[in-house]
Amino acid sequence: MGISSLRDLLSGSVGGRFGMLKSVNASMIVEAANKMLPTYLPGDRRNDATAVSFKNGILRIQLRSSAARYSFKGHEEDLLKKLGEEFPGSSITKVSTFISKNPIRYEFS
Repeated sequence: MGISSLRDLLSGSVGGRFGMLKSVNASMIVEAANKMLPTYLPGDRRNDATAVSFKNGILRIQLRSSAARYSFKGHEEDLLKKLGEEFPGSSITKVSTFISKNPIRYEFS
């Protein structure tokens, strides 16, 4: 059972009532962003960016160095456009980046 079939299962009244569908959509957006991020960074920095959460229209991306942040700068609009095409029903309005070498907890919804 894949994530898309889980989304279909939760689209009923119970899933919508408890916000499960919203969390599943957020996790799908984060997963898709993580697949796209390496294309925006040069070869030695490809693994330095991780999408960690999507909440209230904001996609948060953790970058492991200021060099990775500099390399990613200017690609936010392109990432928003591609995610908007892949998830037309979601309101992805902003990309927020921060620098941290430590893994952080994922936030969905």
